[in-house]
Amino acid sequence: MRLLVVVLLLLGCAGPPRRVKGPSRAARHRPRPAPAVALVERVLRERGFRFGTDGSVGALRGYLADNGRVVPAAQARPGDVVFFDLGGGCEGHVGLAENVDPDGRITFREARDGQVRTSYLHAAEPCARRDGQGRILNTFLRPKRPDDPPATRYFAGEMLCAVLRLE
Repeated sequence: MRLLVVVLLLLGCAGPPRRVKGPSRAARHRPRPAPAVALVERVLRERGFRFGTDGSVGALRGYLADNGRVVPAAQARPGDVVFFDLGGGCEGHVGLAENVDPDGRITFREARDGQVRTSYLHAAEPCARRDGQGRILNTFLRPKRPDDPPATRYFAGEMLCAVLRLE
């Protein structure tokens, strides 16, 4: 009888299976899609593009670079995808161009801080917050903090690093 218990313990049949609450090990280690990426991917899929990424800005940029083309900011148009360098390369943040004014100001949709926002960038005037009439040219993509180094960038126009178009 003792031998039977030992064999059952070794084979794992002696007790009920353990149930672990919470996500699986694989789910705990899978990166959560960035909200900004999820927003852009959803819109691109609604436009008929079929693709898969891991939910990161870098994977989305890689897909667009392989299947689209880079366009100068001055030639941006609604539907183009805008990428921003928040300090770690061109894979920091992403948005979707909704409108381009004749003077070059791009209105883009982004998801940040738990909200979907309408934001602005002006590549020709990247360091200007507003124009002479008070119209916003560049949205803050990061808050100013007292301990920021002197060369810290804050505006969308300063951090714009690529405009990509799928056709």
